[in-house]
Amino acid sequence: MGKHTIEKTGTPVLKEHKRIASWWLRFEDLNWPNPDNHDRIKRRAEAMAKASVTTAMIFGTHFRWDFLPYFTILHDYLATVAEELSAYGVELYDHHSVNLIHRYSTREEMRHVILHSGPHLPFSPSFEAAATWEYNGSRLNDWRMIDVATRQPLWYPQYASEGFCIRNPQFVEAYRVYLRKLISETGIAGVSADDPLHYMRYRSCACPHCLAEFKRRTGEELPPVAERSFWGNWENPAWREWIDMRFDAAVDFFEALKPVFPKDFRVTTCGANSAAGTANNTASDARCFMAGCNYVNMEMSGNTPPYKKDPVTVNTPIASRLTGSSHHQAVARERDLRCFSTGFGFSEATANIVWALNKLLGADCWFSTLKDRLGLPESILRTLPDEADLVGRAFGFEKEHPTLFEGEPIGQLGVYFSYETRKHTYFGNLSNGYYKDYSTALKLLFDKGISPHTVFDFPKNATAYPVIVVPSAAVMTEEEQTAMDAYVKAGGQVIVTGPSAHPLCRNEWQLPTNPVLDTPDAFFGTIDHGVWYKAADWITKTTLAPSTEPNEWKMPQNGVHYNPHRISDGAITDTLLALVTRYMRPMPIQTVSTDGYLVTMFESADAITVHLLAEDFETDIDHHLDEIRFHRSRVNYIIKAEPTGVTDTLALQADTSPAVYTPFSEESSQTVFENGKVTVHLPPKTAYVILQFPKK
Repeated sequence: MGKHTIEKTGTPVLKEHKRIASWWLRFEDLNWPNPDNHDRIKRRAEAMAKASVTTAMIFGTHFRWDFLPYFTILHDYLATVAEELSAYGVELYDHHSVNLIHRYSTREEMRHVILHSGPHLPFSPSFEAAATWEYNGSRLNDWRMIDVATRQPLWYPQYASEGFCIRNPQFVEAYRVYLRKLISETGIAGVSADDPLHYMRYRSCACPHCLAEFKRRTGEELPPVAERSFWGNWENPAWREWIDMRFDAAVDFFEALKPVFPKDFRVTTCGANSAAGTANNTASDARCFMAGCNYVNMEMSGNTPPYKKDPVTVNTPIASRLTGSSHHQAVARERDLRCFSTGFGFSEATANIVWALNKLLGADCWFSTLKDRLGLPESILRTLPDEADLVGRAFGFEKEHPTLFEGEPIGQLGVYFSYETRKHTYFGNLSNGYYKDYSTALKLLFDKGISPHTVFDFPKNATAYPVIVVPSAAVMTEEEQTAMDAYVKAGGQVIVTGPSAHPLCRNEWQLPTNPVLDTPDAFFGTIDHGVWYKAADWITKTTLAPSTEPNEWKMPQNGVHYNPHRISDGAITDTLLALVTRYMRPMPIQTVSTDGYLVTMFESADAITVHLLAEDFETDIDHHLDEIRFHRSRVNYIIKAEPTGVTDTLALQADTSPAVYTPFSEESSQTVFENGKVTVHLPPKTAYVILQFPKK
């Protein structure tokens, strides 16, 4: 992956499991020092401890540079929170944006910020005041990202904000100074340094430092956006260099921060799906972030479980969370680090499912409410439960049963993620392009109860992964081809599909190389209804005709199976699954009947642990509160999450009888073990089951 280097950084301290809950800051908390607020801190700290929270994560004061005049007050507040939490053995992590700043010049923009960005605790200076602000000897306005089209400071309509460029050396040094101050003055044990990416996608950045880096790499000036031979032309090496340098900026940024952090200090950042083609736009990639981070965030935006009756909010199916997390999990394995997911909810029912989904993934859970996305008045928000009121059952169960969450996730095969295809081809940037085949491969396998692991490299032998699926790797370096050949010679099987760059996998694919646009502006996305980023039509609407070659598997050499059809076209699903089943690693515990459940398995020195989470839920909301919302954004106030379509009898094959745990069921289960067959009779509508099989 270019200049990226891999370090195994998972020390024992960094491998410790965490149970994280948000510690919200409200405007009233900044009335500090105030005895009433100090009492409130003490009560909240005690509640966190009683709920078995190990780590509180700051939420609010998010656009941190907007609070520059108040760092002394804010840091003293954080230090007091850290002190009170530490009395109960709970640690505090800070969580803020490294570079985004709220700005508005009209009443409408101001109201947009206050109403739609409430979780940030939005509080910002006027443009006139901000023009004079300095830190560490340089002006904040000189750090700003510049729009590649207008060559003016970049504007983010969805946040009514601007942002600082992480390639700007003055900004990087100022942020390093700030981190030292923050850590020394507050006693925090970790930080989530968010937003080291490009929210306005390809519109950023044309600041002097980005322009200089582009010229250093290519010898060229960055062309105007009307230059169609450059913008979006993947045949142009300079454009591919532009893609790479935007990713590399995050690598350089986090490497520059590493010397600031104490030993075993937890460092993470925001982390939505960084495998999709949209990552080329935003330059968001967990693998790059781990150049200086040591905790992988698999962010789960929106409702978990989904509420399917609201088209405005974010409602990702439970099963899709497995697919979306696979790339991040591979990053954590590569670095020998732990991962965690941020999940949102407002009731114990949703807190339980967010936690269970993380356990299914083998991840730590960060549970958070997101009250200010509900669009309700403060008089109502302050009556709603806090995190400590919701997570106690789930976190308490995990604390009492730590061995159920030990072990490494078992993978039966690998699915190869092609960075060359994603980053360096037009095909890799399309909604209907490379990611669709990669994610469809994962989904097909998960749906059949098969456990795939994303892999970034071909292993030297076939021990861990006896077969690797290689979907639509349209570009491969010589090193990748050599590594694939060596893996096959060592006994591995590869199943290659769709457009392939490997010389053995000859095909007739002629992929497009650049968009055809009416105007230069059509290259860029827009902001829909002032809130959501809407990708350009060439990304979302470009379609590719299916292969016209015969739908048949060829074996150009032993160990190489090739079909020119794309996985996402659906024509090769059954034959692909048959090949995978023939070669994949068998699970140590065989599932016979687990209808309605998603299944993952973990192996430790003493046991095989099977986690089963309902795939689908019937959810309902507080309809009265929903009716009085003055805006809706991302989440709903879900009060009911009841599993649907799940069997009440599990059947598995194993050598031993398991211990059975149903953390959220009042009734107990019944287990029958006979002649290697395990039958578990579950309470009705069981959401989550853990089976632990001791090793003989």
